[in-house]
Amino acid sequence: MSKIILHIDLNAFFVRCEEIKDPTLINKPVAIGHLGRGGIVSTASYEARKYGVNSGMPMFLAVQKCKNLIIKGVDYKFYKLMSKEFVHYLRNYTKKIEQVSVDECFLDVTEEFQKSGLDINTYLKNIQNGLFKQTQLKCSIGVATTKFLAKMASDMKKPMGITIIRNSQIEELIFPLPIKDFFGIGKKTYPKLVDIGVNTIGDLYHNLLKNEPKTIALIGNFKDDIIKQLEAKSSDELCLLESDPKSIQRCETFDYDSSDIEYIRTYVDQMFARAYSDLIKKQLVTKTICMIYKSGGNIENFQTKSYTTTLETYTNEKEVLYKEVIKLFHKTYNNELLRLVGVSFKNLKDKSLTPIQMTFDNYYKYEEENKALLITKQLNKEAKKDLFFLGSELLFKKKKK
Repeated sequence: MSKIILHIDLNAFFVRCEEIKDPTLINKPVAIGHLGRGGIVSTASYEARKYGVNSGMPMFLAVQKCKNLIIKGVDYKFYKLMSKEFVHYLRNYTKKIEQVSVDECFLDVTEEFQKSGLDINTYLKNIQNGLFKQTQLKCSIGVATTKFLAKMASDMKKPMGITIIRNSQIEELIFPLPIKDFFGIGKKTYPKLVDIGVNTIGDLYHNLLKNEPKTIALIGNFKDDIIKQLEAKSSDELCLLESDPKSIQRCETFDYDSSDIEYIRTYVDQMFARAYSDLIKKQLVTKTICMIYKSGGNIENFQTKSYTTTLETYTNEKEVLYKEVIKLFHKTYNNELLRLVGVSFKNLKDKSLTPIQMTFDNYYKYEEENKALLITKQLNKEAKKDLFFLGSELLFKKKKK
């Protein structure tokens, strides 16, 4: 049976966040960014878009197009907070969520929808209206049997739109769209396709089926992928964060696509700290470390990669694991443009059930740690509250607050 995949896309997310902070901005032309040298429009309100102001445009040009444009600086801290509220709300509907960026997610609601007893339009409207009521965020929802088609659907009606694409409707709804609307084809590629007569998505599909030489020359190795996408045969599998009970995984999407190794390294450090915190809280040890990368850009380079390394013995030693994560990062990262990075621990076992190879250096450490753990558990049991904890847990207690 086909799955029910949703793509939920927050409408003009950064602008909407600024409107939530300052309601006087509602229904006004607003651009997020800065006016200084090299300033770029990050997001524009729908009112500003009517003047031709769009994301990625130089801010000086945006001001020329819209004389009364209101420019607001970027508040990533608040945007991240609202993004977390967004994902938290979606968990009311399903645990099967893939967060693609700060303002968009894929959901697999196949089982949940069937159990709801609602018709599909009511079900989707409840999600949309509930999100606005709880967070004041606005969204468009696309529904299909694959991720690609759901993404295409969510882009068709904005703001606050709902679009359902059934497999039988692909030719009717998708094929007539201009080639620039094909999700994944970059700004550099679509003009070249237009130049050779590929004006619509339908043109692209039929040319690829016929192995038209000029189209094949431009699309290259992506021919089969595109045909699958347009025949509803592409992926319906979500990259779920922390979905595998046999692994601990932490991933985060960047504020913007980047190939800056120092910027990416800060995220690697953060993901390691979070994954390690989970490992300790669950009293587990690990033997396999995994680095996860999701590339940025367009169809020419968009993909998810993972690399693993396996240790000789099980451990939860922070220094050992961190050293291996960084070694794996430097070994596998090749300066490509990324939009997400993650750290995963696999091949897990319960610490208490796993014999650990003792050395002269760590014997006393384990002895003292185990004694201290027993004492804190006994004290918490007597107090009937979690008042006591190990000093090694202090860093993660502070981060959680």
